[in-house]
Amino acid sequence: MPRYRPLSDFHPRERLAQVPHTTRRFACRSALALSPDGATLAVVSDQGAGTYEAWTVGATGGTPQRAITTPDHAVRSLCWSASGELVAAADRGGTELHQLYVRHPDGPSSPLSVDPRGRVQRLLSWNAGSPDGKLVAFSSNARAAADMDVVIVDLASRAERTLLAAPAWHVVGGWSPDGSSLLVMRVLDNTTQDLLIVDPRSGASRDITVHQEDVSHVPAGWASDGRPLVITDEGSDHLWLGSIDPGSGTIEPIDRPSWDVELAASSADGRVQIWSVNEDGYSLLRWRARGGGLRERSLDGGVCEDLVLSANGSRAAFVRLSSTEPWQVWTLDVETGVARVALTSSLAVPPEELVEPELIRIPAADGAIPCFVYRPKRARGKVPAVLYPHGGPEGQSRPAFGAHLTHLAALVDRGIALVVPNIHGSTGYGRGWQAAIHRDWGGIDLRDLRAVTAWMTQQRELDRERLAVYGGSYGGFATLLCVTQMPDVWRCAVDVFGVANLVTMLENAQPNWRRFLGRWIGDLETDRARLIERSPITHIDKVRCPMLILQGTNDPRVPQEESDQVVERLRALGRRVEYVVYPDEGHGFTHRANAEDAYGRIVDFLTTELLGS
Repeated sequence: MPRYRPLSDFHPRERLAQVPHTTRRFACRSALALSPDGATLAVVSDQGAGTYEAWTVGATGGTPQRAITTPDHAVRSLCWSASGELVAAADRGGTELHQLYVRHPDGPSSPLSVDPRGRVQRLLSWNAGSPDGKLVAFSSNARAAADMDVVIVDLASRAERTLLAAPAWHVVGGWSPDGSSLLVMRVLDNTTQDLLIVDPRSGASRDITVHQEDVSHVPAGWASDGRPLVITDEGSDHLWLGSIDPGSGTIEPIDRPSWDVELAASSADGRVQIWSVNEDGYSLLRWRARGGGLRERSLDGGVCEDLVLSANGSRAAFVRLSSTEPWQVWTLDVETGVARVALTSSLAVPPEELVEPELIRIPAADGAIPCFVYRPKRARGKVPAVLYPHGGPEGQSRPAFGAHLTHLAALVDRGIALVVPNIHGSTGYGRGWQAAIHRDWGGIDLRDLRAVTAWMTQQRELDRERLAVYGGSYGGFATLLCVTQMPDVWRCAVDVFGVANLVTMLENAQPNWRRFLGRWIGDLETDRARLIERSPITHIDKVRCPMLILQGTNDPRVPQEESDQVVERLRALGRRVEYVVYPDEGHGFTHRANAEDAYGRIVDFLTTELLGS
């Protein structure tokens, strides 16, 4: 029997918090923060007690120090005010009902905006602090569960006042350099947003993005001349960076590459901007400072996962991910262009033992599908393979494992190939590719999955008798599509909090998600027949392979009922299914012990079924 290295060799002892794919682009949230002078870095990591806390370290490196820990809560995002307060949003058990906490300079942490009942959701943007350091603006659904209003809290008195209340989802996008205006995004869905300028004193607001068709407008801070900055796809299939004339709404390009601009940040005075460009899954950093020309830096085959800028514009911080290295937090001196690693995880695997993927295009009826293929180094003869569709669906698989997917590297190391496609619905390939999934779940995506599966069965180096499919969230839906629509292909399958029933998914959605799901998935009244037909649960009797299913009890995005339905039906049919429910988790794994248990189960299950040991 082969002797495999334990999963702990592949799973980092520390993880960084991440914003879920579905909201990453328009969330304006970050698990990083820089002190106003750029000298200190804050990160959200589970390196201490095994759940997410805020830690600080020198921007050029050093020993991390615990900064904010919240009893029974996990820190998710950060904001560092101009007066030195570090603000954190934290939730309990993966509910995504965030409370706000603050650590004053050289002082203890204390609650800033909390709901003792834990029923209010708050969203904290990385640039939520006012230029004078006195106020923090955030989103809250305290008034109405379905809406996200803009609320301002005074850091000294903790007094709160609602600034903007309306039947919509609002996200704070940064203060103007003089503090007289607040940029706010009104989110309609993943591909359509409006921008508003709000007076932080009176609450008066006005739209500055007028458009007839769906257009993305994601806030990117402010320029020094008082123009808001925006990531938009106006007049283009790809996202680009521009500045808006607040009077006319005209957008002047700053950077209009042939790929997507995906993350951007601006200094408090608006004189420094930095952004990342997603070139076929790989990242490129670009910036301009204080009237200087455009500068750029390659990440050497890596991926920029998070990006922030200090208030004074002297230093940027970003997370670099790759397929052959542990996650790293880098800082960049904006003036000199010197970048260095400030923090990294302890991944006890030599880089030469890990595998760089090959980027290919798989022919398909609706367009060639970008796909990363990881091939085992020590393969002898035909090897088994796992198809891994990502979550979202409006997310993107990148050429990196990061801090949450390193268990996939364990599969490749054990001799299992990994096929990671970016089917229709994925971000990074233009609006047309991304929006094709809207109200067509189980349609164009299934055609793509069939094309990828057909490609897998035709490859000489892959054993078509030992193929598996594994995915989480929307990737779980894709997994269930595969095992119900192509049941004879798969040796086994893993579904992690996947959508099984499009009807119950819509019926049970939380109020603040329901407005989006109608545009993403469909209408319960007019589309019911299609939703039933496209739901994997309708065809669950076709499943032939053994399955492993994992679910969090507190999941606010894909309720536990979705997994319960599948397990109940499969067991009634006499199919082999292993079901594990994590009572203190939501849509992902907050606690490191649970993550190690879940990923260990996945690796062991796939290894046993595909390698026979």
